[in-house]
Amino acid sequence: MRKGSSALMPRERLSVVPRELASAIRAATLDEDVDRLFELVDGVAEHDAEVAEYLRGLVEDVAYDRLEELFGG
Repeated sequence: MRKGSSALMPRERLSVVPRELASAIRAATLDEDVDRLFELVDGVAEHDAEVAEYLRGLVEDVAYDRLEELFGG
């Protein structure tokens, strides 16, 4: 089941994302670099496939505001 901006994931679930990867996602979000975001989300899948699926949905939905909220600090 695809998860996207219509469903919310608790921020605590993102604790599986390594700090360096989270920082890169934040930077790519601020740059609105869709290709880089998809690459980074693939890296998240190595840690948690469900979280990666949710983030992929946000990128597909161009939900940069939600991504920034999740990774903004």
